[in-house]
Amino acid sequence: MEERLQKILARAGFASRRGAEQLMLEGRVTRNGEAVRELGTKADLERDEVRVDGVRVKAPRAAVYLVLNKPRGVVTTRSDPERRQTVMDLVPAVAGLFPVGRLDVTTEGLILLTNDGVFAERVAHPRYEVPRVYLAKVHGVPDERALERLRRGVKVDADFMAVDRARVVEADNNAWVEVSLHEGKQHEVRRLLEAVGHPVSKLRRVAIGPVTSRGLEPGQFRALTPEEIDGLRRGKAAAAGPMRRLANRRHRSRAKNRGRGASAADAATRRRRSRPTEAAREAPARVGSQADSRRRAHGSARGGPRAAGPRRGGRR
Repeated sequence: MEERLQKILARAGFASRRGAEQLMLEGRVTRNGEAVRELGTKADLERDEVRVDGVRVKAPRAAVYLVLNKPRGVVTTRSDPERRQTVMDLVPAVAGLFPVGRLDVTTEGLILLTNDGVFAERVAHPRYEVPRVYLAKVHGVPDERALERLRRGVKVDADFMAVDRARVVEADNNAWVEVSLHEGKQHEVRRLLEAVGHPVSKLRRVAIGPVTSRGLEPGQFRALTPEEIDGLRRGKAAAAGPMRRLANRRHRSRAKNRGRGASAADAATRRRRSRPTEAAREAPARVGSQADSRRRAHGSARGGPRAAGPRRGGRR
């Protein structure tokens, strides 16, 4: 059956449809030995020989959809000239498999991989508003004014950027901030938070649409479920329920335990004022010690244990 070359190349995993159009315009696509530059040209892989940069295009045997929890230090690319470890080293070798979008080498968290170019373009394009949720450890504790600036939008260099949601989920001297957005500009989360005065020291992507990091340790991957694939194709509306469950499960607000209206910054101030003395902090931790008993009693009086959230300096 004849199909447009853009669609054939996207489904075979060579590029998105827009990327395939660029390949054609650059004269890198041939059909039966002749370069094809006219967009919309059709071909049938059963009778036509289609090549990209000399590599023959074959119809994929089956579509593959994976999610990987990328560890820090791993590069999001199909191959790296510096021979660093890439996301492709952590998943099975599948013809045409490629990562959807990218995460910085210093950022950990979820990345999708597929050999379905049409699916990849739909997930990646901002107009479908597939939300990405990040946890960022920042310097200092953002107040409500800083969070509102993130929601309204900030102009950084020549880019205007904004988040869909932003909130502090854990606060001490520094804070963990959860942000949700759907555009995916380069270094967007880091640039936004730095612009409001809170540079990022750690960054982790914990959800893409209905897909969350639950049960996936860094370096692990799994196949997407049919429901997740359908939800990613449908975009923003399909993600609302799972995103709310993710937020409620992991990040119950500490302010809730201290009475309505208490801000994360106020809570952090109260914690700093009520800390043990320097000598108590330096003393060895002993289970059942008098110091531990005092701290447990003090925590109980303040409204219970710490809210669930990212463990400082470790994995969730």
